[in-house]
Amino acid sequence: MLNGVQTVVLDLDGTIYDKSGLARRMVSRLWWSIPLLTAERLARRAVRNRFYGSKEAFYQAFFAQMAKGHWWTAAMAERWYYAFFMPAMIEFIRRYHSPRPEIMALIQEADRRGIRLAIFSDYGCVEQKLRALSISPDLFVLCTDAPSMGGLKPAVNAVKNLMTCLQADPLTTLFIGDRDDKDGASARVVGARFLLIPNS
Repeated sequence: MLNGVQTVVLDLDGTIYDKSGLARRMVSRLWWSIPLLTAERLARRAVRNRFYGSKEAFYQAFFAQMAKGHWWTAAMAERWYYAFFMPAMIEFIRRYHSPRPEIMALIQEADRRGIRLAIFSDYGCVEQKLRALSISPDLFVLCTDAPSMGGLKPAVNAVKNLMTCLQADPLTTLFIGDRDDKDGASARVVGARFLLIPNS
């Protein structure tokens, strides 16, 4: 699997750990903001595949989309996202989830071979989530999220920005993820290999 590979790009949520039950726990904890939870999910779909050029421009569009047609403002959506949504996700990862043994074995083997490892997530707080899983961010040459590259997976220019940051050759790069339509498509837009990790 790793023969000829110089760089491995890993998705985080659903790939490094099985996220089964996470959505249910989020709804249970944030029951008072179910309309915002729904708006977050729908906004994510609405901005997917679009390239915004920067993290700031992406989140401006994302929170504006969350507020569209609702009584709350983009600023209120942003405050909810960072004060409640992301902290709850990190807490539940810490309390209820652990890394997939097969992924940890792959990370250890890649490290042993001198293969560079990177995280490329559709959500932010990457380093906090890794620490919640008791994984050191120092194992990776880059821990980043798609919004920081300008758009959600598989926005072509966002993935190209990632490859530029990594100075990686697509022909020797392996993407690993749990979503073919996001992680697999990201690999394909730059001509890299892809390994699908099925969720239970």
